[in-house]
Amino acid sequence: MKKTLFLLAVAALAASCSAKVRDIKVGDGMPAFSLADTVTSQSLLGRPSLVVFFATWCPGCQAELPSIQELYEKYGESGKIAIVGFAREQTSADVDSLWRQRAFTFPAYADTERKIYALFAEKNIPRCYLFDASGKLAYKFEGYSPEQVKVLLKAVEQTVSLVNVEPQKGS
Repeated sequence: MKKTLFLLAVAALAASCSAKVRDIKVGDGMPAFSLADTVTSQSLLGRPSLVVFFATWCPGCQAELPSIQELYEKYGESGKIAIVGFAREQTSADVDSLWRQRAFTFPAYADTERKIYALFAEKNIPRCYLFDASGKLAYKFEGYSPEQVKVLLKAVEQTVSLVNVEPQKGS
């Protein structure tokens, strides 16, 4: 009897721990988030959105971020897609320094305590989440490879072409 109760307790604990792990899947809605008065999930709805998680020290992130900048210049500046980056466990000074050094212009924010990142995943960067205009996850990319970046670029292009979105100011 004690062994059965112990096994049930262990199973319940394991289930509760795994329930805390977040890994959104294609078709899921965008998790609700708010970062002070700067960006919210609600502000991204109504047009495709690309949410990028990175760290300034991450080699894969360093390789991927120029492609995100390219997407921003091609689609984001006109408002056809919302592109936002979150630096996992980084400070605003870390982000600002990298942005000045690399001349990036797409919006990026420090997620110093992983609060936003935790809504999307538990581990691993870089990560990109491409949402359609209704806020449903269309594509998810984890890690970095040149081939994967090509897929990401094509996925963004296809997603943007499917929606006739009026450009929004202040993206």
